[in-house]
Amino acid sequence: MFKRCPGVRSLIEPQIIIRKCPFCGEEMEFFEYETQLECPRCGKIVHREPTETCLSWCDYADKCISDLENKGLISKLRVEELRKFIRGR
Repeated sequence: MFKRCPGVRSLIEPQIIIRKCPFCGEEMEFFEYETQLECPRCGKIVHREPTETCLSWCDYADKCISDLENKGLISKLRVEELRKFIRGR
């Protein structure tokens, strides 16, 4: 059994994923919770290769986000970003 949720680390300290734009080759940085970005060079929408995050499947994701916010571990802006991600799943 886990002492704490194994996915919480990525909510507090999101990892950066590097991917090259398939259209122009520009190196792009995605936070692990982002699924698509506009390429700064060519303007095309680039999708990150999918990876599983607890926000995409956990029934308690919203409660977890609230707990992290209440403990002061994530900012209000981060809370809004994460809740937007949950609504889009």
